[in-house]
This record gives sequence, C-alpha cells and structure tokens, in this order.
Amino acid sequence: MNSETKQCQKCKQDFVIESDDFEFYKKMKVPVPTWCPECRLQRRLNWVSPRSVYPRLIDGKPTISMYAPGKNYNVVEDYKWWGDAFDMMSYGQEYDFSKPFFEQFDGLLRRAPLPHLQRQYATFENSDYCNGASYLKNCYLVFGADDCENVMYGDGMVRVKDCLDVKFVYDSELSYENLMITKCYRCSFCQDVEGSNDLVFCQDCVGCNNCVGCFGLRNKAYHIFNKSYSKEDYQEKIKEFNLGSFSATEKLRQEADKFFLLQPHKFIHGRHNKDVLGDYLYNSKNTHDAFRVNQVENCRFVFGLDQFGGGTTNSYDFSWFGNNSELMYEAAWCGNGVSNIRFSAWNYNAMDLQYCYGCHNSQHLFGCVGIRSKSYCILNKQYTKEEYEALVPKIIEHMNVTVYADKKGRIYKYGEFFPAEISPFSYNETMAHEFIHRSRQQVESFGYSWYDRSERNLKPEISWKELPDHIDDVGDELAGKLILCKSFEEDHLEASEHNCTEVFKLTPKEIDFYRKLKIPLPRFCPNSRYYIRLGKLNPMKIWHRQCMCEKNHLHHAGRCANEFETSYAPDRPEIVYCEHCYQAEVA
Repeated sequence: MNSETKQCQKCKQDFVIESDDFEFYKKMKVPVPTWCPECRLQRRLNWVSPRSVYPRLIDGKPTISMYAPGKNYNVVEDYKWWGDAFDMMSYGQEYDFSKPFFEQFDGLLRRAPLPHLQRQYATFENSDYCNGASYLKNCYLVFGADDCENVMYGDGMVRVKDCLDVKFVYDSELSYENLMITKCYRCSFCQDVEGSNDLVFCQDCVGCNNCVGCFGLRNKAYHIFNKSYSKEDYQEKIKEFNLGSFSATEKLRQEADKFFLLQPHKFIHGRHNKDVLGDYLYNSKNTHDAFRVNQVENCRFVFGLDQFGGGTTNSYDFSWFGNNSELMYEAAWCGNGVSNIRFSAWNYNAMDLQYCYGCHNSQHLFGCVGIRSKSYCILNKQYTKEEYEALVPKIIEHMNVTVYADKKGRIYKYGEFFPAEISPFSYNETMAHEFIHRSRQQVESFGYSWYDRSERNLKPEISWKELPDHIDDVGDELAGKLILCKSFEEDHLEASEHNCTEVFKLTPKEIDFYRKLKIPLPRFCPNSRYYIRLGKLNPMKIWHRQCMCEKNHLHHAGRCANEFETSYAPDRPEIVYCEHCYQAEVA
C-alpha cells in the first residue's frame, strides 16, 4: 500500500502513514491512527505519573499517593491491593450498548480500587517515598528504578548505589548531578559518559578517569578541557578549581559549557545500531522515530524502553518500560514479558489486553482495571472463552457507532488510546509534561487538565543566597531548615510550571554526601534540579541536516557532503558531525 497523508485530530497538522506502517496495523488488526505521532505520545504519557506524589489519607491513615488529594478515585494501600483484600471481579459490570465505551471504562476506573503507589512494595526497605520501582534500600524520592541503594532524588536507574540527583544512570556508584551515565564511579556534573571514574563536568567520554571539563575523549586520564596533564600537575589544578565552592563550581560549569560548544557533536547519541532513526538509541536495529531505547528491533514511535534491560520487538507507539515485550501498540508503562497489548497502560506479564489499566499476569482482557491472574474478562466481568470471543467484536463495532467525543469534540472510536480527560492525572503531573513541556495556557487550550497544587504556606528560614559558599563551611544546623529555592525567587511562573516546591530542606544524610564528595550545596529544590537536568536532553524531534565538518578527512575535502537526520535543531549552536567525521576527530 502506498503512503497516505492524514490530518491530526488534535493539532490539525498533516502526518504521513508509510506503507510499512499499514502492514503493522494490519498485523495488529487495528485501524490507522487519527492523531499524529507526537500527539499520540503526548496522550499516552498523560497516563504515566510515577514522580508526582502527595500526602493523602487512606483508611484514615496519612500516607503518600500518586493520586492527588481530591481526585475522585478509590485509592487503597498497595499491599492490600496486591494481596487478597479486594475481589476485583466484584466491581465488574455488564457492557452497556447504550453508552460509549470510554464512559463505561471511566466509571469502572473510578469505582475499582487503585493502589496508592505503583511499586513492588515487598522489595522496598526504608524507601517509603519512592514509586514505580522495585528492590530499593535506603532510597528517598527515587522513581522508575530497580535495584538501588542509598540514592536520593533519582529517576530512571538500574543498579545504582550512593548517588544523588541523577537521571538515566546505570551500574554506577558515588555520583552526583549526572545524566545518561553507565558504569561510572565518583562522577559529578557529567552527561553521556560510560565506563569512567573521577570525572567532573565531562560529556561524551568513554573509559576515562580523572578528567575535568572534557568532551569526546576515549580512554584518557588526567585531562582538563581535553589537554593532557601529568598526575601531579592535574592534582594541583584540581586544588585551584576549588570544587567545594559554589561560586567556583558555577564558573567552571560556564567554562565547560562554552568549551563543549567548540567540540564536534555526533549527530546521534547512540552505539551499536543498524538502520535506526531518532536519538539515544543503543544496540538496536530497524527502529525509527525512537528515543531513549535499548535492545529494540523492528519498532517505530517508541520511547523510554530501556531502563530495565530493553528487549522490545515489533512494536509501534509504545512508551516506557519494555523488557521482553513484543507486538505492542499504543501502550504505556507495560513490560516484563508482555505481548499483544493494545491501547493500555501499566500492565505487567500479560498477553492480549485491550483498553486495560493495571492488569497483571493476565490474558485476553478488554476494558479491565486491576485484574490479576485472570482470562476472558470484559469490564472486570468473567466470561467463557466462547462468550468473550463473541462479545469483543460486538463491542468494537459499538465503539465505532456509539462514539465518545471529548470536550474539544475529538472523536474516539476503536483504535484510539484512552482520552486524556479520563486520565487519573493532570498534564503537569505526568511524563507528558516532562518530555513534551507546554505552558499551562497551552495545555488547557488543547483540552488537558492542569493540577493546582495546594498552597503550602511555608515561610523560608533562609534564602539560597545565604547558604555558605564552600562545603567546608556548612554546619549541621542547616539540616532541616526551609531554604528558598533559587528558581522560585527568579521566576515564579516558570518555577510553578516546573513544579518547583518553592522551599526545600537538606537532610543530614544529604549534607554528609556533599561533604564526602567535596561539592557545594545546591541552590535549587529537588524538582527544579530535576527539570534543569531534563532540559539538557535533546528534544524528541528530528531535523534533516548536513554535516558541519569543513576539515579534510579521507572521505571528503572541504565541507562534508554527508546528510543525516538529527535531534539537533538547525538553529542550535553545537557543531554537528556525521558519523565518519566524528570518528575521525574523537580522541
């Protein structure tokens, strides 16, 4: 079949459905999409909210929950939800052919019990304030993680120990303020680093140790701004940098940022790929329009499929988690051996689910919530195999006739993901806000809700400006004091749109960590620090560009003629090279 151009229901922009896409939709027995890829991703991620937690009374007991207070859902303690306290089938209902499907699903979602957190609670030790994780010990505000110990303010991690303020970090220890690092030890303020130790303000380095402000190095030691030093001279320079001072560290950060812009950047973040398009791709094959994936094959429009090992095949429009998954379409936060999941969110070890939320170890379900270890259920009601197989086609036909229309008049037939307006989460509580950031005005203009956090009425005891400049001057009396966040003081509106907490505290454990690594205290609250890190990632978009190399290499003289697709927009200041030119220049 030839490619076809359609207009997105939501943004009204044209998008193209390629011939290979039609083959996939045919194999999955689903209609072609009516929303463009970015709007589909935005809609899916609006159902994924591991990082937003709130105080909430559950059964009269104060606890924290991912469901905000005031949200009208049947929120229960997760250990009861995973246990035998609730018969999820008792909340089931007959399918009503007089009402749109999504209206009936919304009623079930509000009626059926939902666990207060989405975590593997039995594997947690002293890690109550964490979510979307398993096997945590002594962790605080850690999300989307597995097998971590002594970590604070982390997200998207596996096998991490003694770290603070990190995102997308794997097999690493004793590190601070890092983004996208793997197998690293004692690294701070680094990004896109692998197999290295004792680095400060480094990017795109592999197999390095004892480096400061370096970019694009391979297997180097004792380098500062890519210049080699003797061990003795390097150690003297480190003393001069005075890394325990906030003002000195900020000066070094600015120098490093300027230096990085002078270095060639490879058009893609990734290694060991074949026939891929996107960014932050690793060990993948025949995968396009993909971002932040590992071990993915024959996929398109996928995102965040790597934090627990990757391993996703033959899937479209699949976001977050993965891990031994196949034949996924319009799914979010699914993994651990899932197959043939369509239009569903938060399902583990399951097969043949459609329009399901929180259904695990199950198969052959349609429109269910919280079902575990069951088969052939519709809206949480049990059917025989024969009854199920006869009823599902009738429901699909009904969905195409008795359609659901959202508040903006957008039509939802069979084949559309859950409408955003029936999500338990508002836009600014979700991953949609993190990775497709929009202002409140924009969010509300396209029909998504915005959550207004309650006034905390906490008066700061000290401003970020009053914090000691050097970590050696920090006393224990600072622990527990309310500190005014730099972000909130400088721009209230922007801070609120990034979920700034306005004030924050330093715990004794956190202060000890800064002392151990000889780094200064932060001036931003954890949420603001998180969004600053997140802003360093390239956007999930691609542009067609030509290599910027004008040096003479084996394959060219003068301006390189190679062209490529890249997540570096044409108006960005980085020097962007093709693979050949980059490899010729990397040290």
